[in-house]
Amino acid sequence: MAVQAQQWVDQLTAHGFLVVPVRANRRPSDVSLWSQLPGVRTGVNLARFLRDLVSAFHCTDVVTIFSAFFNYFFWVTFPALLVARAQKKPVILNVRGGAAEAFFHRYGTILRPMMRWVSAVIAPSGFLAQAVERAFGVKALIVPTMVDVDRFPFRIRDFGRARLLAARNLESLYGLDVVLESFARVQKKIPHARLTLVGDGSLRLFLERLAVRLGVASSVQFCGAVPHVEMPAVYDRHDILVNASRVDNLPNVILEAFACGLPVVSTRAGGIPFLVDHGQTGLLVDVDDCDGLARGVLHLLESAESARAMVYKARFEAEKHAPKRVINRFLEVVSFVLSERSR
Repeated sequence: MAVQAQQWVDQLTAHGFLVVPVRANRRPSDVSLWSQLPGVRTGVNLARFLRDLVSAFHCTDVVTIFSAFFNYFFWVTFPALLVARAQKKPVILNVRGGAAEAFFHRYGTILRPMMRWVSAVIAPSGFLAQAVERAFGVKALIVPTMVDVDRFPFRIRDFGRARLLAARNLESLYGLDVVLESFARVQKKIPHARLTLVGDGSLRLFLERLAVRLGVASSVQFCGAVPHVEMPAVYDRHDILVNASRVDNLPNVILEAFACGLPVVSTRAGGIPFLVDHGQTGLLVDVDDCDGLARGVLHLLESAESARAMVYKARFEAEKHAPKRVINRFLEVVSFVLSERSR
């Protein structure tokens, strides 16, 4: 979400708008021991965030809040909504994340009055737009996720090397254990296959041990977190993207793979079927289906013509998310909000 927000800032600035970004996770200048205590750190960060919001709102006409859910909503989105309401600023709520639907179901009673404070709701996919409408009866406008396709050079793979890539945080909801299980099945048929895991998280040690237990540790590389600016080179070194999300909305990693010609095999979690057209722009399997994921990878490795047909269509899909198209759509929403306010 931070990557998306920065891309929006850059594009809007390039279009001549004054944009004042306020980070929810700004690095503190005070690194003293007391400020690192969990409870104190949270309080200090919230106070700084609110101070930055009040300062920014003095020189802005419209507020856009990128919102994830659960703890993030209560510590970031809700305070921002309160400040915007106090200063009578129109708010465009930009909803993000595959957990939104569960959050709406759990906290809908609390959220419903807050939704009346918002001038417009935008969502990057039909999946989230439908979740908003079902929960609150509010029509969410779709403004796609932004991908700078020019940063991801497109090329066709020969698939002979069988280099697989999974690029998600090493957390349970992204199913990297399923990726490892499916890779073990792939390697039984293609011994020279290799898997790279890009990302870090609380499950790293568990996943490293799982790789050993499955007998594939020597063929799996754990890269840790990689700066986003370096990801085009990472994609270019691989042949297939494997994604095993258990909960998701519209992963940037899939769009970036589309842009650079990396064929995708993914679970159909959450909003992913709104992005990946099974058999056309990629392959989809059920959540936690290790065998299905392995079969999808093997199909692409053994049917190069089919894989090549998919990546051409996927590149066309990625171009719908080019920055100029996304920003033009967003500016239509801004114009609508300002015109409604002027009435």
